[in-house]
Amino acid sequence: MTAQLFHNLQQWQWRGWHLCNAGFAPLLARVDLHQLAADNAIAWPAQIAQAVPKRQAEYLAARLLLRRLQHQLGLTPAQILPGADRSPCWPAGQQGSVSHSGDLVLAGLGSHTGRRLGVDLEQWLTSAQYQELAPAILSADEQQWCQRENSNMTLAQQLTLIFAAKEALYKALYPDCRQIMEFSAARVMAITASQILLQLTQDWSADWCAGNEIWLEYQTSPHGVQVLTEVSSRTAASGAGV
Repeated sequence: MTAQLFHNLQQWQWRGWHLCNAGFAPLLARVDLHQLAADNAIAWPAQIAQAVPKRQAEYLAARLLLRRLQHQLGLTPAQILPGADRSPCWPAGQQGSVSHSGDLVLAGLGSHTGRRLGVDLEQWLTSAQYQELAPAILSADEQQWCQRENSNMTLAQQLTLIFAAKEALYKALYPDCRQIMEFSAARVMAITASQILLQLTQDWSADWCAGNEIWLEYQTSPHGVQVLTEVSSRTAASGAGV
């Protein structure tokens, strides 16, 4: 259904979650987004209808991939609409997470009731962006840690990875905390060839407290990095990702 609408589409499974990423902007830019949504029975909520075309394309690309995953998993092809806070309202029996960066989109979905997924996709930051963004994303201790870390990554790449990891963690824990958390609410503790460890520096909720540590997995490409994490659900509330 959606294969012809994307390029470089890849699918895989991770811990029982079904994931899919693809490039989308060049194709979606040449079609009527509203008509494409209608043709694929994707609801077009008011807040998206009023958004800029870039946001509309991101929204539609993510929903098309999620619909593809719903079909492949044998799940009800229910609408996944954004809530007032822009986080997806997942249908009963479905959980997932989405991310977009530039003309790339990443989506994950599963039928798990006791687990949450958090994903983030980022294109590599430049050295100039590191100088500009590092103070907002990293604490002074984290910046020093990156300087000391014996890594094959440049400082800009380390920042990209840490940023993506904090975003993925936030998406996974948001259903429990239901509040905006600053980048300082988690800090990097370790980076391996495929994993990154974050530690909460403050209480996110009654159950996710300062000192809790969460491992996240990541994969790199010439274009950027994607991070995946899974946490146990500690509330009946739904939603993860943006």
